[in-house]
Amino acid sequence: MEHGERRRFQIALFIAGNVLFATGLIFHAFLYNFYIEALGLSADVMGHAASFLTAGSLTALIPAGLLADRVGPRATLLIGAVVLAVGLALGAVAATPVSLWGAVVAGAGSGFWRVAMAPVLMRLTTPESRARAFAWNVGLLAAWNGAGVAMAGAASAALEARWGLPRLPALRATLLLGAVGSAASLLLYRRLHVTTGGPAAAPSTASSEVTDPETTRTILPLIALLGVWMVGPALATQFFNIFFAHVHRLSIERIGFVFAAASLCWAVVVLASGEVASRVGVGRVLFATLLAFAPAIWGLSLASSVELAVALYFVQGLISPLATPLIDQWLLGQTPPARQGAVSSWRQVAADVSAMIGASVGGWLLAAGPFGPLFLVAGAIALIGALGVVLGARIQAREPVAAQPDR
Repeated sequence: MEHGERRRFQIALFIAGNVLFATGLIFHAFLYNFYIEALGLSADVMGHAASFLTAGSLTALIPAGLLADRVGPRATLLIGAVVLAVGLALGAVAATPVSLWGAVVAGAGSGFWRVAMAPVLMRLTTPESRARAFAWNVGLLAAWNGAGVAMAGAASAALEARWGLPRLPALRATLLLGAVGSAASLLLYRRLHVTTGGPAAAPSTASSEVTDPETTRTILPLIALLGVWMVGPALATQFFNIFFAHVHRLSIERIGFVFAAASLCWAVVVLASGEVASRVGVGRVLFATLLAFAPAIWGLSLASSVELAVALYFVQGLISPLATPLIDQWLLGQTPPARQGAVSSWRQVAADVSAMIGASVGGWLLAAGPFGPLFLVAGAIALIGALGVVLGARIQAREPVAAQPDR
């Protein structure tokens, strides 16, 4: 097998491992509330379980970045897969609120995975193939999310209807099946050959990589500005079901159809975006994507017809999954390999903090008034963040870059 074929095989192996890793998380997200209900636990336990999963992930992000830089992102992936599988299995077999600690452990495993993914892809790809690989990784994970939810529901129903299991054992068995799927990712991750330095990075806005002592000074402000932008989409994301039900009077069935169709279309567009980014440039596509959110969400506040509202929902909802792989490779393309784990962890912390802030502030805005002000504020915050990122990147590109060490 020639070198190019080996590299493509390694990339395919890595993405397949990510799909397996995500299986347990998808099963858990869809079924765990039903499992808690079947245990006879109260609704507040459901909320605690979700918050514990997020807390476990957020707590693990910075240590995962340090670990990735010290022992390598491949080892971080392996550790994350073990920790996630253990946490998911613990949550599935426990019959008391102690199972919440399983959510903390599982969240930590997912945090290790999220941090290590981008550095691994940076090392497995060349500048020519990088945009496509990042796009396919995110696009296939998005497609698998929808398929995994359907599979989880079908498996649980089949265990009840065909095998005659009561509801609780059927849910438990399905959750354990998801944990086994996540554990199976170890078999693929172990076959990865991830070099220490990887192919040379191809920055999008600067003439060369940021040297190690400058990483914090130059990359961290860009991540902070990206975090400001991410607050915008987070303000509105979780309220679109209510928006279509209350403002456009759609039934739950029609809302579900709209969301499912949009998710499928988003996955297809993300898969195709890698080709565009590889031809036009990652930085240019990223900046255009970030700037597009504000007019799309503002248009939703003015849309009088349900057809226009659905079209604008598709556009604004596409932007976050489209931006995700672009942000990762744009940031890491400016970062020396020895610091990519840390930068990846900072980027994930920014995403989680922005999501928490956006959800809290969005709920407060919606409780205080109609959807119009919520969408206006979301667009304004995103526009400020996007303009800040573009300006920051231009300033950085004009600064003289220090001489690079030999690698």
